[in-house]
Amino acid sequence: MSTDAIVLLKQEHKELQQLFRDYRALDPGEVAARGELAQQIVHDLTVHAYLVDEVLYPLVSALLRDPAHEALRDYRDHTAIDRLCEEVAARPATDQSFAGLVDALLSAAAQQMSQEEREWFPRLRATLRRKDLQEIGTRLLAVRETAPRHRPGPVSGAPQGAPG
Repeated sequence: MSTDAIVLLKQEHKELQQLFRDYRALDPGEVAARGELAQQIVHDLTVHAYLVDEVLYPLVSALLRDPAHEALRDYRDHTAIDRLCEEVAARPATDQSFAGLVDALLSAAAQQMSQEEREWFPRLRATLRRKDLQEIGTRLLAVRETAPRHRPGPVSGAPQGAPG
């Protein structure tokens, strides 16, 4: 397994994209299954966003020692995606706005991942040494184990904390 940070993050993108396809392939009537898969997506996106925003970006910034460095230009934080994750996690799958929120989340996340792979990752690869990317990747793998995660939200119409 590679410890190159960009390789690791691209692999996460592939896994997230597969979850997005799986969600979209479910029949809208499969409310419980859609709710469970949406919560898995929220979980995985939360971990991914934490790794990029709280580990990768600060480590790259420290290595480059210049907050205006060109390699940092295409970085986009995950604030909007984080907010959408919180909204999806807070609603039961039976909520009328649930499907629309999940669709907005999937679209925003897919767009950001595509932009990272097209613009930001190539700049990082061109700027950082292979050894740096491997050290960052090793740190990403270590931090992943303790990264914040969303508590699973309601899947059905049951209130949180109630047996579902």
